Amino acid sequence: METAARGREGRDALIREIAGGLAAAFLAGAALGADSAPTLFVGTVSDSECGLDHARMKAQHRLPDDLACTLDCCRKYQQEYVLADHASDDVFQLDDQKRAARFANRPVRVFGTLDEDSGTIHVIRIEPAR
Repeated sequence: METAARGREGRDALIREIAGGLAAAFLAGAALGADSAPTLFVGTVSDSECGLDHARMKAQHRLPDDLACTLDCCRKYQQEYVLADHASDDVFQLDDQKRAARFANRPVRVFGTLDEDSGTIHVIRIEPAR
């Protein structure tokens, strides 16, 4: 009889430990989700080399305009498309390069979630700015 009681106590302790771990994981997931609410970002699709200012690269490579610079940097020099927010002087990485490429050097509205640790916007939608 004493052995059965110890078995139940061990089982109950294990269940409490598992339940506590599941509760902690759930709360951690909820906290992460709260920080990454979808947000609207506004700016211009640029390239990761130039970001907010294309002057140096345009002069160095004799490019006629910002669009040529953005395309050259991304296609020829394997840079990534980014969102350049001139109003706040911020540059954000964009995780959807294929969608961003269609808006090279155009003012856009990006709806997505920001990973603040990496500065990357997880793109939900990109559309031309109005």
